[in-house]
Amino acid sequence: MASEARIAAFVAIAKGDVPQESWLHLGRSITSCHGRRALLSWSGTMFEYLMPILWMKSYPNTLLDQSSTTAVHCQQREYTRIPWGVSECASSQRDSLGHYQYFAFGLRRLALRPRIYRGNVISPYSSFLALAVDTGAAVANLREMERLGWVGPYGFYEAADYGKSPQLGTCELIRSWMAHHQGMILLSVCNLLAGSAIQNYFHSEPMVTAAERLLHEKLPRAVQVERVEAEVVS
Repeated sequence: MASEARIAAFVAIAKGDVPQESWLHLGRSITSCHGRRALLSWSGTMFEYLMPILWMKSYPNTLLDQSSTTAVHCQQREYTRIPWGVSECASSQRDSLGHYQYFAFGLRRLALRPRIYRGNVISPYSSFLALAVDTGAAVANLREMERLGWVGPYGFYEAADYGKSPQLGTCELIRSWMAHHQGMILLSVCNLLAGSAIQNYFHSEPMVTAAERLLHEKLPRAVQVERVEAEVVS
């Protein structure tokens, strides 16, 4: 549920392509991270938690809202010496042709996936997604990235790869721009500056309005928390 899969399920239900009960088949494994509860996502990435709310509303005190807030909070707690924000993005690793390699970098604490990639690869678009959850912290994070020189002629670079030693404070900039990441940046800024215009446009569709109650699911009052150790690959 804490991934882009919920978009497909929600739209299919709204259109009447699948029964409403399909929503209940989305996974709802819950974990605890830095004292807060959240749904586990596949790879523990900012993208998985926050990309859907570019156009799907997030209602206060709901399961999805608390999970998104916890994901951002945990990212901030995990990365204190360098800018925060990890998601699917290109890294400094290259193939034989010199092309940057793309991986899903996430937090182990939030990942359901048994194998996640190790690395401190910070992607600016992740902070833009977080504008909807913690605007002040996201803006401060982006300003720090700008101060560090992470901006090129077409906007923020794809990522900064700190390798396995972020405490050293040195990184390799991934000097590229990916269209879908730049698109998410534009939508995030539009929602922030234009009163959630993209969300409002999506929810103005009558079929979507009729299915909105699916997004109001509350976090269970009592859940059994089990620790899951993810296998990390280099």
